[in-house]
Amino acid sequence: MAAEKKYEEYVVTIPFHKTPAGSLFSIGGDLMDGLDLHIIYACAYQTGRTGMSTKPHVHTYDEAIFFIGTDPAHLDELGAEVEMSIGELGKEEKYTFDKPTVVVAPKGVPHCPIITNRLDKPYVCMAVSLTAKRSD
Repeated sequence: MAAEKKYEEYVVTIPFHKTPAGSLFSIGGDLMDGLDLHIIYACAYQTGRTGMSTKPHVHTYDEAIFFIGTDPAHLDELGAEVEMSIGELGKEEKYTFDKPTVVVAPKGVPHCPIITNRLDKPYVCMAVSLTAKRSD
């Protein structure tokens, strides 16, 4: 029988899930020793509404949404044109970008949907929330 390692609880295999939109992972404080952090990581590979949030919503915690290209030789390229709305319904501002971008959604600020207008290469969309457990 192998001896238990002192820090093995801090090394966690990431759980991937199959969805109609493809594979993604969602990991929070329950698997990360109570850390006040939750991450959703998915790859966008088609145009149209992107991700799990198809309508505007708000959180009781801060969130940063990263849009990252997947070409390791050109990390400065997103490989797509993405549009994201921020603000109250009817007063929302739409932001369009085609470079790697992070959108910060402070707690209480409505955001989404995310729409991929053009896709040259798949890209990563990663939401990092400052909470151990998401409320949506």
